[in-house]
This record gives sequence, structure tokens and C-alpha cells, in this order.
Amino acid sequence: YEVVTRSISGKKPPIPTNHIVSAEDAKAQFAAHAQGDSISWIGHATFLVRLDGVTVLTDPVFTRRASPVSFAGPERIIKPGLKIEDLPPIDVVVISHAHYDHLDTRTLDMLPGRKNITAIVPLGLGSYFTKRGFGTVHEVDWYDDITLPSDSGEFRLTAYPAVHWSNRSPFDLNRSLWMSYGFSAGGRSVYHTGDTEVHDTVFADIGTHMAENHGGCDVGLMSIGAYSPRPMMIGAHMDPEGGVKIGRDLGCKRMVPMHWGTFVLSLEPFDEPRDRFVKAAGNQALVMKIGETLGMQEVAAANR
Repeated sequence: YEVVTRSISGKKPPIPTNHIVSAEDAKAQFAAHAQGDSISWIGHATFLVRLDGVTVLTDPVFTRRASPVSFAGPERIIKPGLKIEDLPPIDVVVISHAHYDHLDTRTLDMLPGRKNITAIVPLGLGSYFTKRGFGTVHEVDWYDDITLPSDSGEFRLTAYPAVHWSNRSPFDLNRSLWMSYGFSAGGRSVYHTGDTEVHDTVFADIGTHMAENHGGCDVGLMSIGAYSPRPMMIGAHMDPEGGVKIGRDLGCKRMVPMHWGTFVLSLEPFDEPRDRFVKAAGNQALVMKIGETLGMQEVAAANR
């Protein structure tokens, strides 16, 4: 409660140590990995992933607030780890669902080169992208596949289920779908949970599908924040231990905690999601800093 109160009053919560890469270091790390497969954490659920020459941007939110208006709503505590103007040309934008901290139209309007971007979005959200001039827009259902050429073969993405919900106003509840994603190219694979709660069978089934169609899960990007108070958040957002359970159900070799440490969306202490996740995941946890870029080889070898 103290963290939320301080955020509402205009005072930032205490920032965890080792949470942010300086703007200069972020640009340098990003440039150093320009020719290889890599993952960069921009903040919240926004990652830039490069696999076999294909550049993917997930749930892009670069604006100040996760809100339908610019003057109110959850305010960003940590600036984006990379600026839009520092990004390379984007090949694929992936959206998990319609909530404002995952689908930000102001960010979409700022993205350059939209006519060359393939947007992969849940059923019901395609119009946000067609009217903004995205070159190709795929509205996908659970277990739909999209393929694109990559440097050495094929980039493949599968839209997977998630346990969540969707709306952008009081009048469109669940009129669009919500999902998680797995994608792979060049022998590397990534899973992005979107927002989800745990489930007894769904994620084990996804793990089986990823093993058969994506070569498994090298790294899972696990949404572990905004879980308190539990009576309100249960059924929509998993807690950190739930994130570990899902990652293990999927068979992910490493797990990066996300959806924490960027906005104040709920009542847990600002750095609690990270600490609980690391305790539960042990050496499978790979805690990235906002602005950090890791090569996929580093991800596989890291032991934090």
C-alpha cells in the first residue's frame, strides 16, 4: 500500500539495486549484439528479440502512462531501456492482449516503417493496426501459426492460450482474444506469457507443442507482477511462484521475470516480484536489467 500511495502522491518507490542499465550502456550493449541473436528488455512486457535476422518487438509500450489518456493512470517509474529512435527496423510486432500496458496506440503511432512491419495480434484487434498502415496484419486464434523467412530458413510463431481477459473500455469486455506466444528461428526459441494465471494442463500442453514445433523453450519471458491483493488478481495474474511453475510446465531452460519494476499496477512492494521469483526459480532465473541486452548464447550460459 505504501508503494502505491507514494506513486499516487508523485513520489517514486525505492528503485531496486541492479535494476537499470544507463542509457549509454544500453545503447552500447545493443550495438555490440547487432549481428547476433539477442534479447533486450525495454521494460514491463516490452522486449526486442532478434533471431536469425528477424527482429521482434513484443507488447510495445514506450509512453509515460499505461492509460487511455496522457494525464492520468499508472505512470512509468522507469524510462524505456531503449528509445524508439535507437531501435533497428522492426520486422514483427507481437501483441498479447488489449490492456493498455500491452497495447499502446500512442507507441504504435510513433513506430517508424510501419508499412514494412508484420503485426501479429489476437482476434478482434486487427483494426488498430490496419488503420495505422502496418504492412501485414494477422489476427490469430490460439494455436495459429505464422511463418516468415529468416536468414537461414524460417521464423515461426505460434499463438498460444493464456488465462486472462481483455477490454479497453467498460463496453468491450472480452470482445478480443488474449494469448501467449512461442516463436523460434535459427535453432533458438522464446516464449512470452503475455498476462496469465496458472493452469493445471494448458502450459504443459504448450510445452509439448513447443518441443515438437519450436525445438523446446530456450528462454521464457514470464509475467510475474501485479498479483496483489490476491483475491482481486487471482485468475488473471500469476504470482512469482506461479511464473516458475508455468516455466517448468513449459520446459523453459531459463526464465526472465517481466511485468514488474516498470509501472506500479498493484499493491505488492516494487521489488518483491523479482526476489520471490529468484528464490523459487533458483539457477533457472535470469534477471535482466531494464535496458540490458543479452546474446542468446549468454542467455543459455548465464547462471545468476
